[in-house]
Amino acid sequence: MSVRRITPGRPRTKPAEERRADLLDAAEGVFAERGIDAARIDEITERAGVAIGTFYLHFSSKRDIMAAVQARFVDRLVERQHAAAQNLPADDWIGRVDAWLSDAVRIYVEHAQLHDVLYGHTPINATTEIQVSPENAHVEAFRRLIAERPDPPADAPNPAMAALLIYSAWYGGTHALLHHEADDIDRLADELIADITDLAHRYLRSER
Repeated sequence: MSVRRITPGRPRTKPAEERRADLLDAAEGVFAERGIDAARIDEITERAGVAIGTFYLHFSSKRDIMAAVQARFVDRLVERQHAAAQNLPADDWIGRVDAWLSDAVRIYVEHAQLHDVLYGHTPINATTEIQVSPENAHVEAFRRLIAERPDPPADAPNPAMAALLIYSAWYGGTHALLHHEADDIDRLADELIADITDLAHRYLRSER
């Protein structure tokens, strides 16, 4: 009597984490192309290659997945800028601050369309749901970097307040740059980075 062997095939379903990531990737693409209001859940599931029911296993609504896409966007910013800062020697604190700010401008320029869709910006009327406050994970990452300063001078500003003010300067400056239809964005971004890092040096009482 022969016994039929069953050869294990490819799994019929992906792990839940991969399905969730696929949905986030799909939502990011649909949001960027159509905007938040026009995007539909069935478009997201079709692009992700999943059933509507699978969507609701991970997210309760379109707003819920939008919030998850926003959170992932910020997490990726924090990771990339942390890596940029960590590429410099530990004793080059102000160099790490410069690297963080430079990369912040570059990331915004590179991902302006997605950023503006996720946070409600338009060239004519800018509104935003992002909170420039200590509760913002991006601001908090910058505050931690400032707080790493070795032997700060007696007149050095409070790290939390410094993070808020400098963050607001680069964020507002980059947003204004991108929405004035400038022809040479890269050159203007370089100039903005020079201005923002100079401002940071002055406010942080750094000699460099």
